[in-house]
Amino acid sequence: MKKIFLITTCLFIFLGCSKNNNTNFTVVPKQTKSKDLNKSTGTDSLLINDSVKNAKKIAINSDVSCAYSKSYSSPYPSSYYTVISRFPVAGASSVIIPKGSWQAGIYAFNNQDDGNLVVYVKNTGKVLWASGTNNKVTRLDAQNDLNLVLYQVNGPPVFESQTYYYKCGSKNPRNTMLVLTNDGDLSIIADGMATFGPVTVTLATTRTFGGVVSPNNGTFFKLYTTSGGTGGVNFVY
Repeated sequence: MKKIFLITTCLFIFLGCSKNNNTNFTVVPKQTKSKDLNKSTGTDSLLINDSVKNAKKIAINSDVSCAYSKSYSSPYPSSYYTVISRFPVAGASSVIIPKGSWQAGIYAFNNQDDGNLVVYVKNTGKVLWASGTNNKVTRLDAQNDLNLVLYQVNGPPVFESQTYYYKCGSKNPRNTMLVLTNDGDLSIIADGMATFGPVTVTLATTRTFGGVVSPNNGTFFKLYTTSGGTGGVNFVY
């Protein structure tokens, strides 16, 4: 089964996760997958450049931080992915993801002992995506604010997914999970509802579908809108 990603024009927005207040925002082309459910030409989608490491999450007004996914597909069957971690409900303790590897189809994800997060082809060892955080002592947390954060044991965070934008007040999207799909994507997914019925929504992805080397190595790709409308899919809480 193939996922479906929607492509829209993105606006610059003053959101970031860096000590530098002059963080640049760039539009990154979305990997297109076949049989798109919808094509939106709206200009309300927001793409965050999260290429800056040693990041600190900015404070967001929890009353207005709700977002709609612009990337969704038909509901994924459980056979399509391997669950690496489930995100906790709002207010619950973070889930620590252990060191080790997970496999889905011919692909694998490894939370390595050297601190690097790597998506690769299992049999050949071909690296498709990496966090670039090797040579560090780290702990990987799936947090109750929906952020996936790689902490140094004795230092600042060195990687984060920045998916806290999808949190709505005190609510988290239902069944938010970090998964590796049989098509090679390391993704954070959740339940959503389109006008035509239930869907699987994507909060972030490495864009390694089909064994493609990621164009956003070291970061997660996110595509969302805060205003809903055409192409915006509601989360299920």
